Amino acid sequence: MKWIIISCILCIFGCFKEFRPSESFVTNYLTGPWKNFTDDQVNEEIFPVSTYSYFATLVIIFLITDFLRYKPIIILCGISGAITFLLIILGQDVLTMQILEFFYGLFFSTEVAYYTYIYAKVDKKHYQEVTSHTKAASLFGRCMAGIVAQLTVSFDILDYHQLNYITLAVLIFATLWAFFLPSVPQSIYFHRKDDNHISLTHKEDIVLQQNNVNQIFQRSEQSKEYSSSRLNISLIYKVKKAYILLWKDFLGAYSNSHVIKWSIWWSFSTCGYLQVISYIQLLWKTAVLPEDKIYNGAIDFLYTIIGTITVFCIGKMPLNWSLIGDVLVSFMSFVEGSLLVLSSFNYNIWLLYAAYIIFGNIYHIMVTIASFEVAKCISEDSYGLIFGVNTFFALLLQSLLTAIVVNGNLKLDLRSQYFVYGGYFIVISIFYIIIGIINIIQHCKKGIGFKIWKNTRRGIED
Repeated sequence: MKWIIISCILCIFGCFKEFRPSESFVTNYLTGPWKNFTDDQVNEEIFPVSTYSYFATLVIIFLITDFLRYKPIIILCGISGAITFLLIILGQDVLTMQILEFFYGLFFSTEVAYYTYIYAKVDKKHYQEVTSHTKAASLFGRCMAGIVAQLTVSFDILDYHQLNYITLAVLIFATLWAFFLPSVPQSIYFHRKDDNHISLTHKEDIVLQQNNVNQIFQRSEQSKEYSSSRLNISLIYKVKKAYILLWKDFLGAYSNSHVIKWSIWWSFSTCGYLQVISYIQLLWKTAVLPEDKIYNGAIDFLYTIIGTITVFCIGKMPLNWSLIGDVLVSFMSFVEGSLLVLSSFNYNIWLLYAAYIIFGNIYHIMVTIASFEVAKCISEDSYGLIFGVNTFFALLLQSLLTAIVVNGNLKLDLRSQYFVYGGYFIVISIFYIIIGIINIIQHCKKGIGFKIWKNTRRGIED
């Protein structure tokens, strides 16, 4: 039962990593008396930096995570989170806020190590169980963060500034806890089991062909060169082998039209989702008066609880997602787009809260369906790669969207931005309803064709 112990150690880290109660009120904190930034500064100069940072660091982090065997990157995840909230406590100018947003983006990109570590550490037969463990731990941490934030603020136990100290302390604890994670002897691409059994004789033969080994052993100085050469060949071999395996898994996955179809939606929808939740508190802020009570923490709690239940239930529904998935994606994307368009005009905070909860849970339901539909068509080892590639394209799109809508020549006001995001999801809806109709027509034709063939065969036999 060693895998259970490892899973528990990792999940404790995941739970504390997600326990960030100050995030529920971060916009009000930055625009409040503690920092005194304007809404435009937060929207245009501070928040976009984390988007660009997440995008810029994701590919590098993904590759070195496998090369460094996960644990160092998990520790880096905790460190970058702690730096983020240390700077938010101490910083008073825009530049400091931009630096912390860089570390915040790094914090998110390093999460890939948390979600993939367990696959390199436990047997494949436990993948489904440990996946549910890690996701449940993250959701539990978010739930607790939301309710603690709301209760402490509502009962005047802590203010927005003091919540940052709790977040910082918990992230420091999570970082220290990460050191207790067992090291990973092998990884998926750079340190596979077969790499550990490569014959040293083979490597020596390569060195023999490139150098005169007899002379090397005759001189102690050249002996060092020999060792260095062996190490270089070993590293080069691993890099080449990893590249071959990565490319093989990439082609194997994306040569499947089903994977491409779901991955396109995954990337586009994730782009829109990340953009919406990044600026949602600024939108809420436009709908409340300074003296009104804010319930962001309670909404985060409800959002997470409802999301956990709905995602769990959707995984148990025995439906033919291959057939109805396109139509469902189209319908859900249209609902998401409509909610965002409605939110761009509405000033009732409770309707905005409700729209956020519905929007977020639709995304989580559909991305869960996309995940297991993609997983059906790829090898187990390549899931982390496909997840990383899809996330990379989502962040690329988000960076472009941010550059055009938020920082570009358009520089739309916040509500106009949400109107654009709503239109973005409606366009996705139109695209997938066309695919869905084509898919259903082809399915019906196949069914009719099979019946005709079956009846013809019976007639011949009779």
